[in-house]
Amino acid sequence: MCGLCLPHCPTYRKTGSEAESPRGRISLIQAMNSGRLEIDTTLRGHLDNCLLCRACENVCPSGVAFGSLMDDARSALGPNPLAKEQRIPLQDIAIDKKRQRSEANKLWLSDRTGLRAIGRGLGVTRALGLERFEQLAPSIDRPHDWQAYYPARGETRGDVALFTGCFGDMFDQATLDAAIQVLNAYGYGVHVPTTQTCCGALHEHSGQHSQAQQLAQQNLAAFGALNIEAVISCASGCGSQLSEYPQKAGGALAVEDISQFLNRIDWPASQSLRPLNKTVAVHEPCSLRNVLKQTAPVYALLARIPGLNVTPLAGNEFCCGAAGSYMIDHPEMADSLRADKVAAVRQTAPDLLVSSNIGCALHIAAGLRQDKQRIEVIHPVRLLAQQLA
Repeated sequence: MCGLCLPHCPTYRKTGSEAESPRGRISLIQAMNSGRLEIDTTLRGHLDNCLLCRACENVCPSGVAFGSLMDDARSALGPNPLAKEQRIPLQDIAIDKKRQRSEANKLWLSDRTGLRAIGRGLGVTRALGLERFEQLAPSIDRPHDWQAYYPARGETRGDVALFTGCFGDMFDQATLDAAIQVLNAYGYGVHVPTTQTCCGALHEHSGQHSQAQQLAQQNLAAFGALNIEAVISCASGCGSQLSEYPQKAGGALAVEDISQFLNRIDWPASQSLRPLNKTVAVHEPCSLRNVLKQTAPVYALLARIPGLNVTPLAGNEFCCGAAGSYMIDHPEMADSLRADKVAAVRQTAPDLLVSSNIGCALHIAAGLRQDKQRIEVIHPVRLLAQQLA
């Protein structure tokens, strides 16, 4: 209750409201649990408006596990009877592989045929209530299915498994392909188990604790049956949820962010990277910074590319506003936070922006497009794959 976290909370910084701070939200949770406050739209609003960026945890001298408190509080709130049904129910799509592939194919086809641009120009997506989704969805290559195993090139040094995620698989197969390419080049075979599913973060953070538990158990079974060195995640949001399975699901996976893994292994002497004389700004996702605490490996990895000028994006200590489904459910606050990132990119003027989380990358890229900044937002492993000699 000391309040040292308040200056680090994105929603408090934007609103100046105590109820929009970690300390204020803890007070609301205590009042709700004791029966002094009834569950109403005001209470729900303050608790739902938390991004769960967990920046408060990094500075808390008492070590308060604010993320767990908020997840439990949202579970206690139960479903919101006044909530509008989403046109695209993210939690449902996250656990439906067939629908993920179907939606990705539709997106690819609409881009290829020009229907997407026509629909946007005629206001069709706005009329259907899909404008927000359409703004965030990137242009993608034609989706493909995964092999069960991708063997290493040259001498095999070990095996790992790739966590594909749900929306990474839909919107960013290029990053997953790049991860396999680099891992294979550095001597690692890559398993991609078909029985894996969503990490459960979307469900956990929206109060669907039992559903998140079921998804965790499915992933524990899918990866636990493999003889592997690590489970590799290319999305720090997924990686942070997977890393907390011991507390949340009673089982553990040897999960590592792709940058962390590549930075700690020995690289084959036969592999080299082509020079790249460009400036790259690094966006640090909250999940990588505040939960996994693995931002340093990203810089170390990029520093291996000859000629590359690497600089952190100003304001990395604050959330970009993506926060899983937050950018859909809370567009006003999400866009206000994103505007700070867009301004920082404009001031830095890099050739490229890298981010280690798919949600952050989609959100910021959409903001850059609206701001007419032609700067590509990519995952660091894609940049590494492009420079493989």
